[in-house]
Amino acid sequence: MPIISLTISGSYWKFLVTINIFMVAITMFTLLDLVSRGVMADIYHRGYKTVKYHQLLNVTCIAHDAKYTCDCGHINQIMLLPRLLGSAYHVDISNCKALTINANALGDIQGLRKITFNNINNLILNKYALAFPIHASNTPLVLRFEKVNIEIIDSHAINGLIEEITFVDGHINTINPFAVTILKDHALLLKMDNISINCIESQAFKKFVVEQIDVRNCKFISSVPSKAFYEVEVLDTLNIIGVQFQDIHSRAFSFKMISKLTLIQNNFKSVDAEWLEAFIKEAVSIRENNFGQTSQIAFKAIMLHRDYVSNEKMELRFSNNIVSFGNQIRPLDFQDMFHLNIKRLYYDNEFSCHDVDVTQQPPQPKSVFFQQHKDQLYFRFNSNADQSSDFILLSQFIATECRESTYWLYIVAPSIGLLLLLIIIIISTIVLFKQKTKRQQLKIEIIKPEQRTYKETQIIYQIENAGLLKTDL
Repeated sequence: MPIISLTISGSYWKFLVTINIFMVAITMFTLLDLVSRGVMADIYHRGYKTVKYHQLLNVTCIAHDAKYTCDCGHINQIMLLPRLLGSAYHVDISNCKALTINANALGDIQGLRKITFNNINNLILNKYALAFPIHASNTPLVLRFEKVNIEIIDSHAINGLIEEITFVDGHINTINPFAVTILKDHALLLKMDNISINCIESQAFKKFVVEQIDVRNCKFISSVPSKAFYEVEVLDTLNIIGVQFQDIHSRAFSFKMISKLTLIQNNFKSVDAEWLEAFIKEAVSIRENNFGQTSQIAFKAIMLHRDYVSNEKMELRFSNNIVSFGNQIRPLDFQDMFHLNIKRLYYDNEFSCHDVDVTQQPPQPKSVFFQQHKDQLYFRFNSNADQSSDFILLSQFIATECRESTYWLYIVAPSIGLLLLLIIIIISTIVLFKQKTKRQQLKIEIIKPEQRTYKETQIIYQIENAGLLKTDL
């Protein structure tokens, strides 16, 4: 028994020693791996080969002539932009199948002025990915995204001293609330050219001042919610040109101030009440747009800025636009503070003579708005059911279709026809009733014999049964 116990005890201690050695080895390898990662993270800016970091490959970034070039080399894996150090004027990131940028990845670079992204298929900008606080640098940054498909721009992803942001020829899947928060006194440019946007959240662009916003040839795949642009100031011009929109909700675009507003050749599925809230300082031009289903007060929130000083009203140019209403057409409402200049406004609806006051000579629309602009308003008109509808000038429609005689004829003729039909029905009913009554009376009529005495009746009876009387003559 003692020998067996010693044997078991010896085996047990060998087992414990083996386990301890194994644990020490694992700990040493873990520490070496962590140290290796830390060292590699510090020297990426020198152009060393990337290694695996948190299961993501790091992009190789090479420094040369005050510029970092980070090229993914079209590697078909999700890659990570390492945190860069040192100084550089320009960082260029390109040729990535999938790239993630975490917080403050470029925030420690000194003298940075420009960051460009090119040919990236799936870019994720996490919170504070491109954050550049004022205390870190006094140099405002220029951001350019060209041929980049952005999966998400997270909240505060673009933050700090930003002077220009340009998106060209790409796609943005989601823009979260507060995605762009510019801390500079005022930026110079926010530009989107040939960009499709799948989802933009409320307050995605909030409370910043910019010289110019230029949105051209873009496509919003989903509806634009209220306050997507919220309390933004545009010191020079807001251009929205050639953009495809879905439903635009109330105050989707809310601007504290715009010097010059230009909306040209845009296509909307629908615009809600006061979809554009803007205080205009210099000029307004809205032309060649199709607004789809339109609220009567869609343009009511376009107002004059308090700093506008002139003895004359500011002109609001509204030309060659198309609006549409449901079953009942309505006049558009604009602020009286503008001189409204409407040219060729198309209603994708048919006009009715019921909306015309034919007691006036010549007949006039009942609505003041339609009266004032009857020579510039066009409505759908279909004179032939076999042909497609065309537009007709409102004044021409009233002159040809809503003349008093014709108008009253349309009302009186059906009334007379109904009255005659009613009279015929009543007469026919009376005649049929009389005929039916007469037939019933004939059926129940009884022939009563003349009153006679019993003897007279007997004589008559005998005569009737005597047969023919014969005489000798």
